[in-house]
Amino acid sequence: MDEDEVRRRLLQLFKAEVCYRPRFGYWELRPTVSAPTDMTGLVHPSTTPLLDVALLLEDLHSRTEQTVLLHTHSPVTGERLCIAAAGARDVRLRRELAFAPAAVNRLRRAPLDSDAPGLVMLANLVGRDAPLREDLRQIRSAQVAQTESPLPGWILVSTPLRRLPGAPVIPGAEPGVVGAVSILTPERTDGDPVVAYGLLMRNAVQAAIESSVVITHHRLTPAQAA
Repeated sequence: MDEDEVRRRLLQLFKAEVCYRPRFGYWELRPTVSAPTDMTGLVHPSTTPLLDVALLLEDLHSRTEQTVLLHTHSPVTGERLCIAAAGARDVRLRRELAFAPAAVNRLRRAPLDSDAPGLVMLANLVGRDAPLREDLRQIRSAQVAQTESPLPGWILVSTPLRRLPGAPVIPGAEPGVVGAVSILTPERTDGDPVVAYGLLMRNAVQAAIESSVVITHHRLTPAQAA
């Protein structure tokens, strides 16, 4: 690359707070922080932080070492919206998002049928007796969806969320799907069993919903999760 292109890319990383300039002509990566927060613009600005949900996402992030997103759906617009994230300060993720601003918008807000988080909600929003496309039928059966993400080279693995942790329970009411928990991870070419992330999330989400308490466990690899 010529000098102008190098400078342009460095400035993009600087604006994304991935690197800084200690002095003229020198650029350094910023160190990671101990308490990751969303600094990438992935979370929709209209959302309100929820403590138990944040604990659930942080727990999943610590066990998978991947970025974890929570999406909900808008019945009015037919879109899925990102309302919380954990692990979004990952240096590689922020670097790649800095070069793909359109991907940030699509991860934050997109039609329900765009990718895994929307599809896993869509598959569970339809009544049990209603006919379903084959792909949605398989997703509803597995309670896990996996697709490419809006960020090139990354995938989304999602599982439905039937109640937000800590939310009040109405006795006798059948809980409907209110969201989807997703792992945003780089595509693997070495046979890494990413579907195990879906099983791990499904079990962790169910435990959190039943108890409304997030219990921290030792970090698991995808193979251990399976």
